[in-house]
Amino acid sequence: MKRSAIYQALILTGVLPLSGVSYAQQADNQAQADERVEKISVTGSRIKRADMETASPVTVLSADQIAVSGISNVENLLQEMSFSAGVAGNATNAYWTSGGYGTAQVNLRGLGVKRTLVLLNGRRVVGGGTGANSSVDLNMIPTSIIERIEVLKDGSSAVYGADAVAGVVNIITKQAFQGAEFNLKAGMADEGDGENQDMSLTLGGSFDRGSSVTSINYSNTEAVRQSDRIECSKAGTPDGTLECFGSATTEGGRALLADGSSVQFNQNPDTANHGDDYGPYNSAEHGFKYISYLNAVSPIERFNISNFTRYEMTDSSSLFLEAIYTKRKGEQIVTPRAIRPVMVDADFRYNPTGQDLEITRRRNTELGAPYFFQETDTVRVVLGIEGELSNNWSWDLAFNFGRNTATDGWTFDLDNAKVAQTLDDSICTYDNSNGIPCGDWFGVNELTPEVIDYVKYRREGTGGNQMRSWTANLYGDLMELPAGTLAFAAGVERRAEKGWRDPDSTVLRNGAEEAIAGSYKVSEAYMELSVPLLADVPLVEELTAEIAARYSDYDTVGGKSTYKLGLTWRVDESLMLRGVRSTAFRAPVITELFGGTNGENLRTIDPCENASGTILQNCLADGVPADFVQDGNTILTNVGGNPNLGAETADTFTLGVVWEPQFVENLSATLDYFDIQLDDSITSVNGSDQLKLCYEDPVGNARFCDTFTRHPVSKQVVTIEQRPVNAAVESVRGVDLNLMYGFELMGWQARTNLEATRLIEHERIPFAGQPTIDLLGYITEDQGSYTEWRGNLSFSMRKGDWSGTYSLRYIGPADDVNATEADPLGMAVGSVSYSDIQASYLVTPQLKISAGVDNLFDKKAPYLTSWNDANTDVMTYDLLGRRGYVSVNYQF
Repeated sequence: MKRSAIYQALILTGVLPLSGVSYAQQADNQAQADERVEKISVTGSRIKRADMETASPVTVLSADQIAVSGISNVENLLQEMSFSAGVAGNATNAYWTSGGYGTAQVNLRGLGVKRTLVLLNGRRVVGGGTGANSSVDLNMIPTSIIERIEVLKDGSSAVYGADAVAGVVNIITKQAFQGAEFNLKAGMADEGDGENQDMSLTLGGSFDRGSSVTSINYSNTEAVRQSDRIECSKAGTPDGTLECFGSATTEGGRALLADGSSVQFNQNPDTANHGDDYGPYNSAEHGFKYISYLNAVSPIERFNISNFTRYEMTDSSSLFLEAIYTKRKGEQIVTPRAIRPVMVDADFRYNPTGQDLEITRRRNTELGAPYFFQETDTVRVVLGIEGELSNNWSWDLAFNFGRNTATDGWTFDLDNAKVAQTLDDSICTYDNSNGIPCGDWFGVNELTPEVIDYVKYRREGTGGNQMRSWTANLYGDLMELPAGTLAFAAGVERRAEKGWRDPDSTVLRNGAEEAIAGSYKVSEAYMELSVPLLADVPLVEELTAEIAARYSDYDTVGGKSTYKLGLTWRVDESLMLRGVRSTAFRAPVITELFGGTNGENLRTIDPCENASGTILQNCLADGVPADFVQDGNTILTNVGGNPNLGAETADTFTLGVVWEPQFVENLSATLDYFDIQLDDSITSVNGSDQLKLCYEDPVGNARFCDTFTRHPVSKQVVTIEQRPVNAAVESVRGVDLNLMYGFELMGWQARTNLEATRLIEHERIPFAGQPTIDLLGYITEDQGSYTEWRGNLSFSMRKGDWSGTYSLRYIGPADDVNATEADPLGMAVGSVSYSDIQASYLVTPQLKISAGVDNLFDKKAPYLTSWNDANTDVMTYDLLGRRGYVSVNYQF
């Protein structure tokens, strides 16, 4: 059967590599390979076929490409691709959300990690993290076991079920490996920090009636502090300069006095009066410099062992096993803990002011800085049988079990209920005679060891996720039609998932979090057809329709039907047109349905600071003074679930062209237009947007004015409620371009590959009748970047035992979504390009040595107003700087 040039190019460039075979051997064996083409399932369709080309656009990343990138985790690999956008997991992520502490996800099209379905060998994977999580933790899958990654770039719920709204990431593991392979990689940053190591051993072979592959992997990444990369947290000024500033939660403590004044207690432990000193609070003088308590790279340690075994029970049936176990340990340094606001009487002995007061903020540096810590264990086992019937139809039956359990917490925290007791002398005693010591919280280093021991505790919670599913599939050829073979696939699935999270008992008692527990079940059935319509007529070499339909019945949101209509039109050997119209949906996950209240200090911008025009008038009407200054840049935000949520639905459309010109050998190009329209989207508007919408139009946007509270005296926003609802409408449109060209250059075999995405539209309407939020060309404080252009360019050369690759990653310019004239430097960021290089030498047929440098030109992350950390967007830009690595690959 004839293969397309694209398929041959994929083989030659290692996109579909033969394990343990060198590039030269692949080229030599090409003719033989053409004779033994097997039908395989390509992501986007369950019908087995002998060609990679389907109606749906698919990007394939091979093990060779992953190795050349030098990347040891799947998250970074995928988030650097042009089709990714917005925010996903990140190495600096330290906050518990539905993703979980330290987790890593992928966000296709910037539609959110929950709308990207992640599969492993075509089957679902249990959610991962620290409990009741919404998506797969990519940290559980080491790159050493990956043969290739297929990324489907359109919605495909009809084929795969819920969650495949923005696309599907299907990770294919090595399952036909022969021999043994050892890989060792070590690297560090230019600054001498950020050490990382990755080791893997893969063993594979055949026995009498089957084969088995086992892989063991260990990886470790050391921490890098943000203070090792930047001087301080900075804010722009109207004259175009940057000034350092500190947190409004200060050492020594601040208070709001009964007369309405805000005071700062002593910050110098060497003064004669110690904590009795206090004076007017001044943010420039008293702010806490917290940058040394944040990570640019968080440490993570991972151990993985995997096995893939196949046993031929009969000539027509086989038993297969996929077993994976991953243990992940991580930690992130935390700023010294603060206490909640607490009222103190004027006659409390340690109160130096003589007035009733409210301690509003205090950074308790006397206790040091705690660490977040996480330890997760993930197990996934797939046991199944597959075979062929006498009519050459294929079938499979599989049980898929996944379970993730975790412990997370802080090395220490403060019990705020006990803190309040130490400030109430009707409960505490000054001589600690009753075991509850009164505390001097008025000034730095005034706390006694007895007070510290009383309020301090180790914070620890547990949680997990579990999935059980049964799947049965049948596929084959139904009949011969005039234009070709009518092929089909059909199947059923029964899946049950549950998630839970049990916070620390002290946290529960103080109301900072609530326990989460929930589950759901779903039954599904699907059918797919590949219908040849025309063949071998003028202007039509092949015309094939792809039709799929699925019905899903959830015990939480009821029944949902989805469909897919695709068309591939091969005009001739060089030109093919393709298009897909489909529907998709996403059922709410456990945290969205059953999640209890969880308080998180999230970065939030109050529009009443430096307000003008309509916003200023509405702020004044709400009692906020014209000279209002926001006290710090984070606000306590209560997030949680909503049991009344329904499913969100989507309509997707893709239209593309595949061109392989006969007059230029080894040149291929694809151009695909995508359009995703999402209705009844489950959304929770972030705090900055809620405040801005309220003060832009308090009447029309009244629902946003009910979500936050201000302090009756200071007018600072105290809390914000952020609950999910089925209300948003989102639309994303754009174009994907891929160019691949292989040629000879001065005796070297060269290949260049360009992958680029032009985002045309990315809009969101939070609620019906509300103004449209346009994200196209903007960068945000907590949702990532939505630049118009993103691209990846690679250029590789091979000759004899040498090979090398240069890669360029381009991130287009963007305007800051919260841009103001008060900070002209942060109003926009220009384009940023990162260059990576790698070279390899085959010392012997078994031994290969490689070395590489990432961020070759040490490009610094740009400053922007809406930074979410490190004065930049840590979800988009590189904080670590130039770094290098060496790796050794030995086959035996």
